[in-house]
Amino acid sequence: MICQHYCQLKANEVGLCANQKNIGQELIGITKDKPSALSIDYIENRPFLHFMPGASVLCIGTVGCNMRCPSCQNHQISQHFSNVEPLFLSPIEIVKLALEQDIKIISFGYNEPIVYYPYAKEIGLIAKDKGIKCVMQTSAYMSEEIAHDMPTWLDAVHVDLKSFSPSYYKNELGVELCAIRENLRILAHTSIWLEITSLLIDGINDSDEELKKMAYFIDEELGSHVPWHLSAFLPDNQMLSYSTTSTQSLLNAYEIASAQGLYHLYFGNVPFLNETSCPSCGALLIQRRYEEIFENNLVKGACPHCNRAIAGVWK
Repeated sequence: MICQHYCQLKANEVGLCANQKNIGQELIGITKDKPSALSIDYIENRPFLHFMPGASVLCIGTVGCNMRCPSCQNHQISQHFSNVEPLFLSPIEIVKLALEQDIKIISFGYNEPIVYYPYAKEIGLIAKDKGIKCVMQTSAYMSEEIAHDMPTWLDAVHVDLKSFSPSYYKNELGVELCAIRENLRILAHTSIWLEITSLLIDGINDSDEELKKMAYFIDEELGSHVPWHLSAFLPDNQMLSYSTTSTQSLLNAYEIASAQGLYHLYFGNVPFLNETSCPSCGALLIQRRYEEIFENNLVKGACPHCNRAIAGVWK
């Protein structure tokens, strides 16, 4: 099974993700070979800041999702996609396109990649054989079987941790937080590089209590080295009447996470400088804004001043 909903589908019924269908008592991915989003971007916008800085990425997505986030910025393909016209590209054609453009990374995202996992994995296995790395941005509501399978082909995963309130996940998003926490634990102890984003919404998930719980969980159960992106909410979808996240909320979250002891904290959706500093001596290692890198002082993945290795994939 692919995700934690474990849909019990009757003959010819489609799961709530709009990707999996029961055809002849077999689960078939009906969006396979049909990407609805395709672009070339930078790895920093995926958003990975400790994985091959400055690299170009081929990004793909299909339609549908296994959550119903009211703030979704890609709702045109994740929720309201009835008029979306897909492309037709097989896994081999996707990899061929990356090779033709001399792109070393393929990224699965836009909508939730777990819902088209078999298609993504088929692409990934071909890409791996050609020396291309694969990354994924996900909300991590996958089955534990999928979480354990990811290291067989995936190089990095970025998880959107949307809250630390079980009731918010259950009532607003229709899923269980406990499953996402367990999947994060699994991923954090594999060979896959892990980064996390939390979209902070004023008055929804930015209380000191909730932020302290998230910071503690990341620090104690995933690792102090795991980058945490504190991202500003921009009104969209069903939350157009809500305000953009205040600068004070972002800075407050940063202070709480820093006090917990997390090494690498970043901002998203705001034009702030994002700096990677050495956890040991404090030296500035990388300075960037969005995808633009102003300084990169790493030497073979380590601080040039104290030689501390900095967690990440730096080639």
